[in-house]
Amino acid sequence: MSLLKKYYLYTKERFPIPATFPYAAALYYMSYFFPGIIGSRGPCNLAESIVGCMVFFMALFQIRILDEHKDYAKDVIAHPDRMLSKGVITLAELRKLMYVMVALQTVMALYLGPVPFIAWLALEAFSLLMFKEFFAPEFLNRQMWLYLLSHQLSVPLALLFGISQRADLCYLASMQPVLLALFLFGSMMITINFEIARKTWSPDREHEHADSYTKVWGIRGTVIVNQIVAILAGASFLYFYIVMPRSIVYPVIVCAAYLLFLASEIVFIAKRDSKTSKVIEMTGAFYSLAVLITSAVFFFNLG
Repeated sequence: MSLLKKYYLYTKERFPIPATFPYAAALYYMSYFFPGIIGSRGPCNLAESIVGCMVFFMALFQIRILDEHKDYAKDVIAHPDRMLSKGVITLAELRKLMYVMVALQTVMALYLGPVPFIAWLALEAFSLLMFKEFFAPEFLNRQMWLYLLSHQLSVPLALLFGISQRADLCYLASMQPVLLALFLFGSMMITINFEIARKTWSPDREHEHADSYTKVWGIRGTVIVNQIVAILAGASFLYFYIVMPRSIVYPVIVCAAYLLFLASEIVFIAKRDSKTSKVIEMTGAFYSLAVLITSAVFFFNLG
């Protein structure tokens, strides 16, 4: 099997581009258009935004590969059917791909300018800290909520990269510190929502080596935590839609997507099977993506 085919099959299994790229692009463009709240100090540039989006996407892919290295010993036992566990593709081959992506990101980030490059470097440094599990792996693995929160802090850093392409970060922070903080907080909550939803499992999906949230928090506990996170995320962006009104369409889309997600979790509490569990994963992803895309369009229309 050629190396290119291995990479293709690996992405299909562990980082499916048709699903991950829209998610990354929505996150990136939401941050790219966010400076519209102050009247952007720089115009939109399609070519530069495409370059920035590719850097953003490759950075997320790089984190996926680092996770494969970090969790390899556990995954071989927990997921023996995966390509990496079976030896179809190796860690060394994944590192080659990662090195190519890092080289491309370096060139592209430099092209975007000194501030975006520094923001990208900060994200790279944080991804290495995540790889090392902040030099406290045993402690973090005993505190699942802290593990989740610490790793999701990469989201605000990634968003600052997108924001820095069109606005002076210091100027933005001084002009609208509350709105900037709310934007970063809401964005992190919506990514946490997706992360919890995709690991909300029914009893028949659990196993000895499972890393699901339901295994640690229980079904009711996981649903409650996920709903709190989902509400915080939605409320954060609804605040923008209300304070800076443009159209009733924005809050309607977000509220409808949330109600669909809420309904699926209510059904799951009553009917705890794998089919309903997978519906939660889909509706959780739909809600997260709906918030991101809706907000990207909203901030774009602000200017």
